[in-house]
Amino acid sequence: MTFSRRRFLESSAAALAAGLAGCEGDATPAPGPWGAPSSAEAPLVLTPRARPDAVFELFLFGGLCAWDTFYVVPEMGRPPPGEPDQGRLWWTYQEGPDSIPEVFARCGGGAEPLLQEYGRDAAGNTVHLGPWLLPLRRRPDLLRRMRVWVMRHDQVPHQGGNPVSLCGHRLGSPRLAGTAAHVQRFFQEQTLRGRSLPFSTVLLPRNRDAEANHADAAATVGLHERAARPLVVWLNDKADLALELERRAAAGDSDAHALAEHYTEVFERRLRYSDRNWLQRAPALEEYRAARRALDDAGDLSRVLRPEALELVSGTSCGESSDVDMTTTGIDLGLRFLRDPSLPSRYAISVDGGFLPTTGGASYDTHSLHVVESARNVTHAMARLVERINEPGEGDPDKFDLDRETVLITTEFGRTPYREGESGLDHWPGGYVQVALGGFVDEDRAGIVGAIGEDGFATDWVSPSEFRAAMLLAQGIWPFTPQSFAVGDVREGRDERESAAWLLEHLLGYGA
Repeated sequence: MTFSRRRFLESSAAALAAGLAGCEGDATPAPGPWGAPSSAEAPLVLTPRARPDAVFELFLFGGLCAWDTFYVVPEMGRPPPGEPDQGRLWWTYQEGPDSIPEVFARCGGGAEPLLQEYGRDAAGNTVHLGPWLLPLRRRPDLLRRMRVWVMRHDQVPHQGGNPVSLCGHRLGSPRLAGTAAHVQRFFQEQTLRGRSLPFSTVLLPRNRDAEANHADAAATVGLHERAARPLVVWLNDKADLALELERRAAAGDSDAHALAEHYTEVFERRLRYSDRNWLQRAPALEEYRAARRALDDAGDLSRVLRPEALELVSGTSCGESSDVDMTTTGIDLGLRFLRDPSLPSRYAISVDGGFLPTTGGASYDTHSLHVVESARNVTHAMARLVERINEPGEGDPDKFDLDRETVLITTEFGRTPYREGESGLDHWPGGYVQVALGGFVDEDRAGIVGAIGEDGFATDWVSPSEFRAAMLLAQGIWPFTPQSFAVGDVREGRDERESAAWLLEHLLGYGA
C-alpha cells in the first residue's frame, strides 16, 4: 500500500515539530534561544505578569464585515431622504427584503437594540457594536477587556489577503511564516528535549477552499527550520487521524521502526562534511524527522485528540441547522491543546470556514445574501466562542480564562461599504478590524486603535506586519529576526528598539 507524501504527513500528524532546535554543528552558535530578547530589549516586550499564558486565534476565513459587527458609525453613510438605495456602510441594507432589522428579528434579536455603543475611535467618532455580535454584547465583562484594531492592506483576492493577514508578509516572501511557527520555535528552544506535544497548533477547516485560497498560510514556516512547524490538523481528516494515532500508540516500538531509524542515520551521515562535522541543510530530511517524531509522540497526541473530541457535532443558528459544525469543533480542539493538564500549548489558531457555506464558498465571503449569511455565521461563531469563556467567578478549567489567555478574532479583510449586486458585499482590504479579548488586554487597554472614514478607507490604521509583530511582543518574543520582521515592516522607529517601543505603546497600550 502506498501513500502520497501529503497523505503520509497528514495521517501521521507530521506537522508536529518537537525536536531539532536548529542545525547541528553550526560554526557560530546562537547567543541564546531564538526570539529571546536581550537585556536591553527585555523592557520592550510585555512583562511575564502582563503577557498571557497562551493565545487562541479564531480566524474568520472569507472576510468579516466591519460595518455590522465591530465598527458601526451610524452617522456615516446615511442615505439622503427619499433615496434608501444610496446608503453605505451600516446603511447599505437597512431597507428592503432580508434587511438587517428583519433578519435580526428572525435571529432572536427580540427587543434588543440593533446597536450598542462601545467607544471612540482615533478620529473621535462614536463606534457601536452591530447586531451579529449580540452574544458578545450580552457579556459586559468581555467588552471591558476588548481591544479593536483598525487594519488596512492592499491585497484584494483571498490568495493574497490570507497570507498577508496571517503572516504579515506577502505571498512569495521567503519570510512567509505564520505566528504558529514563531511561537513553536521560541518555546521549543527554551524547553528541554523530549516534549511530545506541540507548542502551536493550526486547525484547518473541512472547506478545502482554505487550501486553494492560501488560508493554510497559518501553518507556513518560512525561513525557520522545519522543526518549527506547528501541528496541523485538517478537520475533515480527523477520523483517520484518530485511528492512526490510536494504532501507533498501541503498537509501540518495533523492529521496522528501529530499521527506519538506522537508515535515517546512515543518510544523515552522508550529509555531513569537513572536519567540523557540519550538517548540510536538507529540508526533506527535516520534514521526515518531524514525521517520525510525530509518530513516536502519538501516545500523548492521541490523549488530546480523543475520538470523542474529533466526532462531528451538529448545531443551529438563525433557524438553520447543520450536521457538521466545524466552528465549534475548531474552538473546542484549540481549547483542548491550550488547556492540556500536563503539556499545555502556547498558541492555537482555528481557521474557521463557518457554520454553513456561503454563496462565495468560505462562510464569511458574502458576495450575495450578505445579511442572511452574516447573521447566521457570525452570530453562531460569537455564541460558541462566548460560551467557552469563563464568566467572572466561574473558574471552569475547560473554558478560556481571560486572566490567563488572550482570544483573538481575526480575518483576512473586510467587506465593501457599498453593495455588490442585489444583496452582497465584495472584498475590502481598505478598512477592516481585528479584535483581542483578555490576556494582555485589561480594562485600561480596552478600546479602539485607529479610525475609518466615511468612504470605508482607514484613515488611521495598523498594517498586518505591525499587528503580527505586536502579537509576538505580547507573548514575550522579540519580533525582529531574519525569520520574522524587520524595522522596515514597522512604520515608526529608526531601529529595532524604537520600533518595538512604538508597537508596545501604540498597538498593545503599554509604555516601555
